[in-house]
Amino acid sequence: MRSGVARSSIARLALLYTAVLAASMVVVLGAVYVLTSRIIENETDQLIAAEAQGLAEDFREKDLDSFVTSVKERADDPWVRGGVYELRGPSGDFLAGNVVALQDVRLDSKGWTEFEVAVSRRDEDTGRRIRARVTDLGGGFRLLVGRDVQDRQTFRRVMLQSLAWAVVATVLFGLLGGWWLGRRISQAAQAISANAARIASGAPGERLPLTGSGDEIDGLVNRFNELLDRVDVLTGTLRAVQDSTAHDLRGHLNRIRGAAQAASRLAVGPEQARAAGTVIAEIDRLGATLQELLRIALAESGTAPLEEVDFSAAVSDLVELYEPTAPGRLTGQVEPGLRVHGHRQLLAQAVANLIDNALKYGGNSAVTLTLARVGDSARLEVRDGGPGIPAELRELAVQRFRRLPGASGLPGTGLGLSLVAAVARLHHARLELADSAPGLTVVLEIPLALAAQAA
Repeated sequence: MRSGVARSSIARLALLYTAVLAASMVVVLGAVYVLTSRIIENETDQLIAAEAQGLAEDFREKDLDSFVTSVKERADDPWVRGGVYELRGPSGDFLAGNVVALQDVRLDSKGWTEFEVAVSRRDEDTGRRIRARVTDLGGGFRLLVGRDVQDRQTFRRVMLQSLAWAVVATVLFGLLGGWWLGRRISQAAQAISANAARIASGAPGERLPLTGSGDEIDGLVNRFNELLDRVDVLTGTLRAVQDSTAHDLRGHLNRIRGAAQAASRLAVGPEQARAAGTVIAEIDRLGATLQELLRIALAESGTAPLEEVDFSAAVSDLVELYEPTAPGRLTGQVEPGLRVHGHRQLLAQAVANLIDNALKYGGNSAVTLTLARVGDSARLEVRDGGPGIPAELRELAVQRFRRLPGASGLPGTGLGLSLVAAVARLHHARLELADSAPGLTVVLEIPLALAAQAA
């Protein structure tokens, strides 16, 4: 998992998964709540309206005393039937009923109202919610017919509480489910990424195991394994072609050089001897170019086996090797014990190229080599006092077969810094060409091995 939970793919997927589940649950339960509430309200309103209509018909058919008696009978023990009634006369006097509220309630445009009443039940006073309709019976008589809807209020409260708990449970299960799903996807992605990193560093890729579920993740892993098989085949074929071509070219060059040497021995006159010598020199130059190209190919292919290398010892050996060839010009300061994870021969060749370039292109100036630990890296600096490389040409200097102005009369293949750049990429190192004022400073900064970093 990457640093920062909020930035990880697992956290984002879990939150998205939870949000979708919670939103779905809110929509579904909310719809159930609204529809159920509306059904109950409609049924209650229909009962009230039907009873109010029936009483209005009774008022028109019966005399007043009979009607008042009928209302009183309905109003007896209302909290068993749930009915609420109140009848008032033309002067506003109370005639019958079990509530006294008609003078205070506010009606909507259709004559409906809701209000609270205190009800005595089993020697206890409780508040009850009443929904009622007021009907004008004619002649100034008004009738309130209602129902106790306190249970409906309780139902709403229970539904809302259930909705809240359902959302909470959905969030918890959603987070767990999202985390599990994200973890599974992340593990597959991390395994593929780690395998790709091993391949990029030159190690053989490992085949990833399948879960057997047959889903898209297994399909991705299977395709990745097939890709590794294909990469192995192509890499092996390329390596075989490269080795075969290099072997054949070396054989041809050796035979041509042997023929040139025989021609040199049999030469008649100085001109033929010089021509044979020129051919031999060009063959040697071509052989050196081929060897450099093979080293660059090895570094850039990422297939070079890496191991822990005593970089300090390798650099010290190279300084001792080159000092006799440039007496008094080359000085080296090497901090001992710096170990890196790399390819011994390629690292040695890269350092040798830097020393050789400094001695060759630095004129007669002194060349200084330093190797020291800087943080978790081994920093190699090769400095000369020659003409240097202009800033606008430094990117070109590390390209293959690029020879800068002023170097055409000097021996070389134009591959020295190209190899250094390829080796730097193989070792995840930093390569920098800087101005020494005068001269050039080449910096190669390579990460130390883990054991050396801990030390």
